[in-house]
Amino acid sequence: MTQKFNNDLNQLLKTLIGDLEQEVPRRWNTLEIKLEQKEMYEVLFGQLARQITLAIQFASNQNCWTFDLAPIILRCMADNYINFSWITKEPLVRSKKFILYGLGQEKLALEHRKKQILEDGGKPDDDLMIKYSEAWLNSQRYTFLTEVNVGSWSGISTRQMAEESDCMDFYDFVYTPFSNVVHNMWGHISRYNLVQSYNPLHKYLRQPTLGDFAIDIYNIRLAVKYADKLLRKFDETFEIICEDKSTYLKFLEAFEIFENKHLTN
Repeated sequence: MTQKFNNDLNQLLKTLIGDLEQEVPRRWNTLEIKLEQKEMYEVLFGQLARQITLAIQFASNQNCWTFDLAPIILRCMADNYINFSWITKEPLVRSKKFILYGLGQEKLALEHRKKQILEDGGKPDDDLMIKYSEAWLNSQRYTFLTEVNVGSWSGISTRQMAEESDCMDFYDFVYTPFSNVVHNMWGHISRYNLVQSYNPLHKYLRQPTLGDFAIDIYNIRLAVKYADKLLRKFDETFEIICEDKSTYLKFLEAFEIFENKHLTN
């Protein structure tokens, strides 16, 4: 890559990150928060902030733009979008359900840590991490009142959530393929972590390889697209009208200029 290429790319990403950083505060300052429904605002704004954070961090780390790493982050963004979309069908009820499940999982992790410390001959009451975790849990719901659910948080599969949220296309073309990477399925490992021998005497044996994967700049477009997708769902849910051009559209225009300048060949 030439110095000019790097400079232009860095400027493109700097502008993108600056625009993304404005998305959450702009909406937070626009809405009138109703405290009797605070769980809904906490969960939906938290998921929005999560999506934007992932996009910003992805844009800030070009080494993650490979086909070995990018799908892991993009699948996380897809999962967040499906959860968000499903919750918006019954925002307050499902937000409370989301919180209670999450607290239950934290309680479960806490109990596992206590058990491990006891088995190692230690004292759980002296462990600073346990003290912090218990204080965090009790600030929201007393641990003795918190139930642990070992099933899915929604009570249904992600596919069913996608069906009920009218985003099966996103599930089929994004969530499922990228899940193969997250779960280390054969379809991914055979392509990226093995190299097939061309020698018939070896029966075309696939050998392990620690590939030096090249970055693919088009993965950043996907990350911004998925962030924009959740932003639009958020605005639809709260009936927010944004007069300004979206971050995604501004990025696409800037990316097209960059593409024509550096990537046409």
